[in-house]
Amino acid sequence: MMTQFFARLKRDDEAAAIIEFAILAPAFLALLLGVFQIAINMQAMNAMRGAASDTARYAVVQYQIGNEVTNDQIRIEAERIGESLPYALDRNFSASVTNAFTQRVDGAFERTLTVRYTPPAVFPFFDWTSQRLNFQRPIFMIDE
Repeated sequence: MMTQFFARLKRDDEAAAIIEFAILAPAFLALLLGVFQIAINMQAMNAMRGAASDTARYAVVQYQIGNEVTNDQIRIEAERIGESLPYALDRNFSASVTNAFTQRVDGAFERTLTVRYTPPAVFPFFDWTSQRLNFQRPIFMIDE
């Protein structure tokens, strides 16, 4: 009796697709969500670079027209640029500006802009946070 059951079960392939899907779906879903998380991180890194570039442009232009810009003014402008469109980085975005320890270019005043951002997680209901992204760029203000 048992051998007949196993023989019949061996020939039956009606539910094979459901079983294969049940086995492969979690792995495929995890892979897909991983790709989404990488895409979110890449978009965030590009937005950080763009915001840092716009902030450097702001600081250099203000310096060239004769306005003395402080590190705090540059930091506030960087955070405003990063949180506004087209970058739309949320409240996890922060910036800091420091004077460079050594001036690499004669006749220029160098500052270092550092922006930080934690992108949102694909699955916010899991206890998992995204990696904090950091980007640094120098700002050279030339005295003429």
